[in-house]
Amino acid sequence: MGDEDFGLNSGRDVTRIGSLQAYTCVECGRCTEHCPASDTGKILDPKEIVLGLRRYLNEYGPASEQPLLGQHLSMEAAFQCTTCGACEYQCPVGVQHLAILIGLRRGAVNTGRWEDGRGTQLFLNLERYGNALGLAHAEREKFIQKHALPLFDGSQEYCLWMGCMGSYDPQGRQVVLALAKVLRHLGISFGVLRREKCNGEPARRLGNDLLFGELAQANLEEIRRSGARKLLSICPHCVRTMKEDWKEFGASLQIEHHSELLARFRFPQSRAVFHDPCYLGRYRRIYDEPRRVIGTAIDPPRSRGRSFCCGAGGGQFFLGEEKGKRVSAVRAQELIATGASVVGVACPFCNSMLRDALATASPAPPELLDIAQVAAKALEEEHHDRQE
Repeated sequence: MGDEDFGLNSGRDVTRIGSLQAYTCVECGRCTEHCPASDTGKILDPKEIVLGLRRYLNEYGPASEQPLLGQHLSMEAAFQCTTCGACEYQCPVGVQHLAILIGLRRGAVNTGRWEDGRGTQLFLNLERYGNALGLAHAEREKFIQKHALPLFDGSQEYCLWMGCMGSYDPQGRQVVLALAKVLRHLGISFGVLRREKCNGEPARRLGNDLLFGELAQANLEEIRRSGARKLLSICPHCVRTMKEDWKEFGASLQIEHHSELLARFRFPQSRAVFHDPCYLGRYRRIYDEPRRVIGTAIDPPRSRGRSFCCGAGGGQFFLGEEKGKRVSAVRAQELIATGASVVGVACPFCNSMLRDALATASPAPPELLDIAQVAAKALEEEHHDRQE
């Protein structure tokens, strides 16, 4: 490979480790069996991605300049991945499917070969507005002022990273307000940044390296200027990106998901079926913390490391599902089948995807609440009981 890495475009971009991955696959099919895209009728087949790379190397060799995407590897399949990580979790020999899939995306996007209307709009929103939803920054300011959220001034313990969903999405905003209420109840001081841009997560997962870098560095400068040392976020996608991917730009942030903080305290017991977010569970191995916040959690048939994706990851939230059954619809049916009256989530993307899916799946769907909302509601009920 050359000095500059633009992703996987041809055989000469495949590293020795990448080639080893292609020949390590034992073709058991466990990755395909657990892939949410494959399970819902998309053309993506994780096993065939690995074997497709193997077939390419067998035919053209590792030094070939023949494009990778084409005869043996499908661009459409590569962009159907939710990056949930179920394939890698299930693989008995440690094949890293995501490195191949994201590498192919990077190659297609960085060379301008990927053409997708929604993807283009997403990138334009991130460039023009600094957020994935394409809303003016003034909307975030109005929300902060209306609800008297404190600005971070260096004296508070935590800097609350709102993220695109917490800043602009109606349901995400409700989660931020619930968390603020719980933090105040616990006596934990916090403040939000005056200005925030998307941390670049959707651009990174879809392969737009340049845009990701611009967003990451702009945010890092803002965080350094604020003097924030401890960050808190309602979004596991934000936490993963800022904690790991930002290291490319010299970042070493102390940031945690709100489940990690809230799990250190005791809340009144509640009962809900909990949906494990991929980016909290498989990516960071955080399973018990959100359950401690809920109290008595019911697990659906597929839970913890085997949890089934909501369908939002890997940029799919913004691209939409054009083929097959919706991933969120499959997951909603599983959650409803448990008979629980409340579905607990710990990711604003899961919240949005499952809200629509639950409403479609049942005339009387269970209540959908983030763990911060579950905690806030339990505290309110406890307070009410004490007054009676």
